[in-house]
Amino acid sequence: METTKSQEPEKTKLFHLVVEGRDLPIYWMHLEMPADATLAELDDFLRDTWLECCDHLSAFRIGKVSYLSQTEDMYWEFDAPNSTAEEESGEEEKEDEADEGELEDLSPVEMVEGLFEVLSAEFQSDLADVPLPELEAKLSELLTTRLGISLTPEMQSQVGNLAHYLQLSSSLFASSPQEQDMDVELDEVLKVGQKFFHEYDFGSTTDLALRVVAEREGVLPEDEDGDAVLVQVMAMNEPPVIPCRSCGKPATKVAAGYYYVGDGALCDACAKTNRNEYEDSFLPIVNSPRVGVCGYTGGQDYVYWDEDEDEEDEEDAEK
Repeated sequence: METTKSQEPEKTKLFHLVVEGRDLPIYWMHLEMPADATLAELDDFLRDTWLECCDHLSAFRIGKVSYLSQTEDMYWEFDAPNSTAEEESGEEEKEDEADEGELEDLSPVEMVEGLFEVLSAEFQSDLADVPLPELEAKLSELLTTRLGISLTPEMQSQVGNLAHYLQLSSSLFASSPQEQDMDVELDEVLKVGQKFFHEYDFGSTTDLALRVVAEREGVLPEDEDGDAVLVQVMAMNEPPVIPCRSCGKPATKVAAGYYYVGDGALCDACAKTNRNEYEDSFLPIVNSPRVGVCGYTGGQDYVYWDEDEDEEDEEDAEK
């Protein structure tokens, strides 16, 4: 009897990433994840493992582009309390019409920037490298079909001047910082050897430095339930010993409010001795470059004062 060979697991391209604290490289991880995973999925992992405390915004900086956890457009995506399905349907029907007229509502500078983006996407190249007649023809087509403008001979000459201006300004627009959301696959923006950065919380920011060190074809590991593990931690630093700011012994907690964890790190004994200098709770010492920052606890509980224990200590001191 012939037996069918079990189907081999499908292989995919995997990226080997190294991530470390940009200012605290003693915290580091070696990760492996699919190249077709998104920056948003990598951001979720970094938040869950090292960063999340108060649902702050975050961003990847790759070259001259910032990939944000929330773009400005998302700030206003709140449905009105009484909105209906019919209203949503009506909005969808008007979407194309709104897109066609959007350039009309812009200032001259915004219109030029908008035209530059649209034309760059059309040609998929630097506008400085596009032959001027081709650029002028495409610009004329854009103005007539999208804005419904009937170009007179005089206006057509102005279109030629505008096309020439767009070419001259291409280096200026190309050097301007760009912003996108994180819904983009890793291999669309990253390659082996590339360095990039991640920022969490634009107030008390934790900066990470990342790089792609290798790629390979492989099979994603599975968890106990048989689900693919998207991010595999291959190696991670051992928790560093943080000395108490007062006595130098290993710290067990850190007072919040300091930019550098060492400035607020205390052992149990010194924390009790200097209790009046601090509030009634501390942040725990955790293995993360965000240790001691904002309200980050790494999934642990806040360290509260034990009132009963303090009373016992006072009674013992009086005896």
